[in-house]
Amino acid sequence: MPGETVTDNERKRVDLLLATDALTVTWSRYAPGEPGPDPHVHHDHTDSFFVLTGELHYRVGPDLEPLVVRAGEWLAVPPNVAHTFVNADDAEATFLNFHSPDGGFAAYMRGENPGFDSFDPPPDGGLPASLAIHTAVPTGP
Repeated sequence: MPGETVTDNERKRVDLLLATDALTVTWSRYAPGEPGPDPHVHHDHTDSFFVLTGELHYRVGPDLEPLVVRAGEWLAVPPNVAHTFVNADDAEATFLNFHSPDGGFAAYMRGENPGFDSFDPPPDGGLPASLAIHTAVPTGP
């Protein structure tokens, strides 16, 4: 996958594919059991994911409700909705991650900006999980 590699080890690889003020896109490979970030919220941007291979196990909203996003599925988490994820499957997972607008994400990934739009969930847990948009692949007829 062409791009600017910002992390590359046996457990995880992350490449910046596009880094603009309006949109930053990364491609990632996570090994089985590899965790994503701790639960967090963004105040000023939407964090979206498209799973290419495998599956990612998300926890979303004030109660960190479980949600599995499989290959071919999309999850968009709007501002102030808590979220986290892990590759809890026994297979590698690859996915695209979209930050719109960027919110300092590209600089953060490069180690240049500790002021990225990412915060601990508020005491009330933030907005409800129902505001996240999950487009699932149909299963069966």
